[in-house]
Amino acid sequence: MTDIITLIHSEAAQLRDFMADLDTTAWSRPSACAGWTVGDVFAHVTQSADTWRENILRARAGDATAPPGQRALRPGERGSEVTAQRAIALHQEMGAEKLLQAFAQGYERLQQVLLTLQPEDWEKPCFHRRGVLPTRDYVGIRLQELTIHGWDIRSAFDDTATLSAKPLPVLVQQAQRWLANTFRPAPHLATPVRYRFDVFGPATVRQDVVVSQDGFRLEPVAEADADVTFRCPAGDYILFVYGRLNLEAAVRTGRLEVEGNREQATRFNTLFHGV
Repeated sequence: MTDIITLIHSEAAQLRDFMADLDTTAWSRPSACAGWTVGDVFAHVTQSADTWRENILRARAGDATAPPGQRALRPGERGSEVTAQRAIALHQEMGAEKLLQAFAQGYERLQQVLLTLQPEDWEKPCFHRRGVLPTRDYVGIRLQELTIHGWDIRSAFDDTATLSAKPLPVLVQQAQRWLANTFRPAPHLATPVRYRFDVFGPATVRQDVVVSQDGFRLEPVAEADADVTFRCPAGDYILFVYGRLNLEAAVRTGRLEVEGNREQATRFNTLFHGV
């Protein structure tokens, strides 16, 4: 967990430095998050710092209930629309200079709280809108958010942008939770589809995702042939699973190799769709 705290601090510092170098026009450029500008995404991760700090402090005190102004999402409910509205409003209200200051202050406050946590605190239940989880997993999601949203911003200026390498082992471990939260029933599937992931360094994944009409399961790579095999580096695996990489574009540029049924490959991101 010490490593994760260090990575959060590093990712936050890198993102702030990147945003500080942009002019006002660049803050208005569309990001990889549909309907969000670069500044909107930055406003979102700025807001999250204080929310995360508050929830961690409550967890440390033994309280895993929803704080005032927050609530658990219902099964299947999307939270992105409200999140986007809040981020867009904050960007418009504060502007670049004040957001940069708020971001730096928010992550400094979060860092100070993280550094005070004791070993026993990491297992304490912590509120999250998609279900209570151990504080260690909650903190890991903050690293995930910073890393992926940092890419959402940087990719607006560089088509070849990749995820930061050091957080990838943590993000790969969290991919299973993302799949569970984003799965959509697939009544059109006459038979189960076996998707195989062959992911290499700096974090490796050899796993089958078997999808049926009303659910999915994760299995070790089976002797049976997969309907679709995806082969890529760890960073592009995360971007693809999280719906950030377009399949055809990723194959064309060599970021992703696909073997097997191309129609089923194209369907993967409709089966697991953002939250």
